[in-house]
Amino acid sequence: MRRFNKPWQIAAISIATIFILLIGYSAILVVPAISHGKSYISAIKSGRDAIDTKREAEVLNSDINRIFGLIKWPIVKQVAGFFGFNFSPIQNEITSSISAAAILGVKDKPQSFLLAFQNSAEARGTGGILGSYAIIKIKNGKLTVQQTGSNAGLKSLEEIPLKMPAEYGALYRSDPAIWQNSNLSPHFPYGAEIWMELWRLQTGQKLDGVIAVDPTALSYILRATGPIKLASGEEINSDNVVEKTLKEAYKRFEFDNMGRKQYLVDIMNAAFEQIMASKFRKLAMALAIRNGILENRLLIYSTNSDAEALFAKTRLGGFMDTAQNNEYRAVIENIDASKLDYYLERKIMVSELECGSSAKTEVKIKVTNTVTDGKNLSAYVLTRADKNLPRSLVAGQHRFKVFIYGPTSSTLISASLKSKAGSAGGVATERGRPVLVADVDLLPGQSDEVSAIFSSGVGELTFVDQPLVRKSAIEIKRICKRSGK
Repeated sequence: MRRFNKPWQIAAISIATIFILLIGYSAILVVPAISHGKSYISAIKSGRDAIDTKREAEVLNSDINRIFGLIKWPIVKQVAGFFGFNFSPIQNEITSSISAAAILGVKDKPQSFLLAFQNSAEARGTGGILGSYAIIKIKNGKLTVQQTGSNAGLKSLEEIPLKMPAEYGALYRSDPAIWQNSNLSPHFPYGAEIWMELWRLQTGQKLDGVIAVDPTALSYILRATGPIKLASGEEINSDNVVEKTLKEAYKRFEFDNMGRKQYLVDIMNAAFEQIMASKFRKLAMALAIRNGILENRLLIYSTNSDAEALFAKTRLGGFMDTAQNNEYRAVIENIDASKLDYYLERKIMVSELECGSSAKTEVKIKVTNTVTDGKNLSAYVLTRADKNLPRSLVAGQHRFKVFIYGPTSSTLISASLKSKAGSAGGVATERGRPVLVADVDLLPGQSDEVSAIFSSGVGELTFVDQPLVRKSAIEIKRICKRSGK
């Protein structure tokens, strides 16, 4: 099979190249990085021992950190931003990935990963349901695709095959035993671990980790590879892949669901072939990876505790930390089994209301069902498999739950649901965080608003967005001064 270098290796070299092109006087810093980057990749490819490879990773990361220090110079930052080449927001992801690759790239120890292709038209905690997948093998910095398929061939269970925390069971019950529900929690390691165990029980193969992507992330990658062609001659490109996979396919294969699933696999295979033939622009690929990371559309989990500890400290890990923090989330959970989250619009406002010992923060999310004519959508898209259906169900009506998370050890002070005065929903806990769970059912064109006020956490206010088809419009209002700020 054709092979290609790991994406984070490509990103590391591309970053150095960018600054040679932009800033001539930075060559003193950049040239060593290119040299050390080549040495690092050579160490992984040749399967040199772990100590040697780790040493190469440390040297390369030192160079990269010096380059990022250069980016902070006003003129460099301005030029890099103007050309869209600023990789500063993913500095931690780059250096952590380089260190993790050195750990995982041990000689004669190939790593097998499940590549989960999430369908964000049906929302789950980490993005969307697992629609199609690949099993990939990484050895000495090279990747081979072992097999690909759709969720149609995956066998679910009635009970979760792993022992999970009590709060997890209270919130999600046994639903995650189904492949399409394994990632209900926004804490990616939970879903990854369940997927791997379901795979082991079905095939006998023990995997070393999971990588998750979605159609939007694929659209960024296709900017680098250029269009791909299916056997039918159909062209898939960065501009149409999301619409074709998450909207048009449901109409086109309205009476052939297995055909639709195979269509998704065909697109995934064609993209793999293009990448593995090295038919892409390296800088554009680095930018695609950057955008996927920033939008939480590229997630990685490893069973290697040292590598996972590195991923967990970055966006790549999809990790919901239990340490003290001031982090908030608003998560959509599809409960009617429709594919109407393609049409869901979100506007999120996170506001500090009070500071000091009685600090309070409000998270407000306005959700809008942008469907205009549900009668034109396929029956599969319009599925209502939830209980207690309305007596007069309108085509395109969509029911889902909104989970709003407060910081670790905070308290949910009050909550409201605009459409239901006096009934905002239930309260749960996950990974030490209070969670408001509100039930929303929207007619086509209808909006609703959910609000939750929490006692503020520790540190600077942050918000982690859920990657769905339509990007959230997010506004954060900070009024409190934090120590060291």
